[in-house]
Amino acid sequence: MSLLLAISILVCDVFAIVKIIKSSAEVGRKYLWVFLICLLPLAGFLLWLIKGPKD
Repeated sequence: MSLLLAISILVCDVFAIVKIIKSSAEVGRKYLWVFLICLLPLAGFLLWLIKGPKD
């Protein structure tokens, strides 16, 4: 069960990072979001989902 949870968090994080890289946000903001997601995978993804760039 924990392996499934870990894989799903990894998939969500990769999805978020790809969306961040493709966004039109400033480069500094992109680095900040990617760093946050790598540092705190679940919390970073949830924060990005709520407050991240919307395009």
